[in-house]
Amino acid sequence: MKRYAFLSMVTFALFGCGGSDGGSDSSAQAAPSAIEGTIDSVSATTVTVNGYTYQATSASFKGQTFDQDMLTLEPNMMVKVSNQSRATNSSVELEPTFIGQIENINRLNSTFSIAGVNLKFPRLSTTIVNNDWVMVSSMPTANAGYKVLSVVKFLQDPLDGEMVAEGRVSALDMNSQSFKIGQSLTISFDPQIVEDKRTLADGMWVEVQGQYDESNGELISSRITIKTYNDFPNDGEIEGIVTWVAKDKSEFELNYRGRIAVRSTTEFDDGNKNNLIAGALVEVEIRNQGNAVYAKEIEFEDDFDFDIDWDKFEFEEEGFVTDIDSDTLSFTINGKAIVTDANTEYEHRIDFDNLSGECIEVEGIIIDGKRIAREISREDNCND
Repeated sequence: MKRYAFLSMVTFALFGCGGSDGGSDSSAQAAPSAIEGTIDSVSATTVTVNGYTYQATSASFKGQTFDQDMLTLEPNMMVKVSNQSRATNSSVELEPTFIGQIENINRLNSTFSIAGVNLKFPRLSTTIVNNDWVMVSSMPTANAGYKVLSVVKFLQDPLDGEMVAEGRVSALDMNSQSFKIGQSLTISFDPQIVEDKRTLADGMWVEVQGQYDESNGELISSRITIKTYNDFPNDGEIEGIVTWVAKDKSEFELNYRGRIAVRSTTEFDDGNKNNLIAGALVEVEIRNQGNAVYAKEIEFEDDFDFDIDWDKFEFEEEGFVTDIDSDTLSFTINGKAIVTDANTEYEHRIDFDNLSGECIEVEGIIIDGKRIAREISREDNCND
């Protein structure tokens, strides 16, 4: 596909030009007030995301401005568009998974690494070589991996030597002030630099910016942003991967970042509720009501292959709770260790502090060999 020179790593000022795919009359469909997804196509003046086309007029990113020809945009880059007033200019912010120096390129195996994180992308441009600064867009896979969608080269260091990485927080240690994202990247941090002074917890999805210390193999953070969908505007649309689904299909988790409820009024496009499974690629039109986010419409995409069996990374367990560990926020059922995190939800008026001896059912996911609870509910009877 032809690529066009476009504005650099950015927040675009735009206005919506309409549009949705599926063969409907695009002129009759208003663009969402906010949209997060991958670029379908670009031209010299426009960008199309999830079927909606916007005209670009200016560019910035987190308060920084870059030269116009510093980066070439292309399809499959992840972006977030905001168009709150509909009648005025909007903004589109690129949502990279990594910004950093590419290393260990192996074109035979289609692999490379950034900050020690091993990645794979068979369409890596031959113009990209080791030590180039690149932007990587991706979606999550089962077991805390990354499915790379695009890798684009910067003409120079875009962040004055700092890099950016996104991922799920694990192995959080407040004493050493460190944690991991993904399966391998260690982050050191000062709690004071977390956006809005929020408290980190395992299971959160974060964006980290900072200096990579290659000698210690860790990213020394200067800024940490906790990313959820709770503040996403009403009638917004999000593209992503379903990373967990409740057994009764009443809710699901998207991109490990947030839980979305399914209601009786939720509409389905190109599928039905039975297609709502872990690993599905979807576009979700959401609503915020109080502290809850629910799906107004779920559209299924059928052109995305992760080459991985998500079923292997799900579990259900029923039994009596033993061996509660308040330090690791874990407990045991039927001899199996279960870990809770920031995304664990409790039903039937229970919480972690009163689980001891309870008969419960746990639904969850497996990451790096650990069973992580997504939903815990009290049961009337447990089979001994």
